[in-house]
Amino acid sequence: MLNHTYALPGIGSYVAAAIEQGSLSHVGIAIVVMVAMVIAVNFVFWRPMVAWAERFRAEESAAAERPRSVVLDLLRHSAVPGLVARPARPAGRFLDTITRPFGLAEHPLQRPALRTRTGDVFFAGAISVVVIFGAWKALEYVHVHLGLGAFGPAFLYGAATFARVIVLLVVASVVWVPIGVWIGMNPRVSRLAQPVVQVLASFPANFLFPFAAAFFVAAGISLNVGGILLMALGAQWYILFNVIAGASAIPSDLREAMRLMGVRGRLRWRRFILPAIFPAYVTGGITAAGGAWNASIVAEVVDYGHHHLVARGLGAYIAEAATVGDFPQVLVGVAVMSVYVVGLNRLVWRRLYHLAETRYSL
Repeated sequence: MLNHTYALPGIGSYVAAAIEQGSLSHVGIAIVVMVAMVIAVNFVFWRPMVAWAERFRAEESAAAERPRSVVLDLLRHSAVPGLVARPARPAGRFLDTITRPFGLAEHPLQRPALRTRTGDVFFAGAISVVVIFGAWKALEYVHVHLGLGAFGPAFLYGAATFARVIVLLVVASVVWVPIGVWIGMNPRVSRLAQPVVQVLASFPANFLFPFAAAFFVAAGISLNVGGILLMALGAQWYILFNVIAGASAIPSDLREAMRLMGVRGRLRWRRFILPAIFPAYVTGGITAAGGAWNASIVAEVVDYGHHHLVARGLGAYIAEAATVGDFPQVLVGVAVMSVYVVGLNRLVWRRLYHLAETRYSL
């Protein structure tokens, strides 16, 4: 089998080379650089965006403390935004002209219901034909090179990874939902915590894998257990970010009403906070689950120096097959992972999302 390795110049390839050599000092330098870059992007871009987005909050009472940004204040007193926007105005008018046949925002295009349903039927039929043909050719390819019996072990490996994903979601929910609510409902805390959360969420999780691997080796921890931590390094932040967004979006009117009525403790959480953040939590749970499945491919096989740690799971099954160029096995692993992800979305997340839209949407 052929094994090709491609590397683009950048901090990622720098860290990969440092991990291969087992140089924690070079990995530490890369971490410092990444933290500085994330903080700079948060200060220059995300913080002004958060402060500017406050103008779109529709509430009867004003928030006690609104987010502010030094960069946004400078831009508001500067002629730079107008100078930058002036050359783009002709392009905006051109786009507005060519999109008029599709309807305007205040006068949307109306299409007959029969034509819409007919188009949906033809589109669904075309997609179904393509999917069925692709699945048939994929099964034929696997049958010729591996045999359909290869799906049995892959589903068992998938069950192990699925168990890790469930543990990750439960632990991350217990830990980050209260913290996210605390940050989101306190503007002053949110202003201080946002850069920290941004660093944690934007930070490439694989940068920390060498330190985790060194700890696992020293402590004698199996990657079957430690892999949950490695998966969490990249997936748990989806829950935290969405809970923060959901808590910060709770209208100040409702918060003030709960305070005036003396609703506190468990009743406040059960009747007010949890229903208010439930739609945001479901969104975070869906993305965290998907991120955990993706992270399993790099979290269940970790190389550090001369140590090669492998966990029993579908991620390791795919990673090791990709390393040796075993494309039929990679196809089996990806197909099985797709079955697990789609099945979980259909049976659990879609129902929770429907519940969030019908009962708990603000």
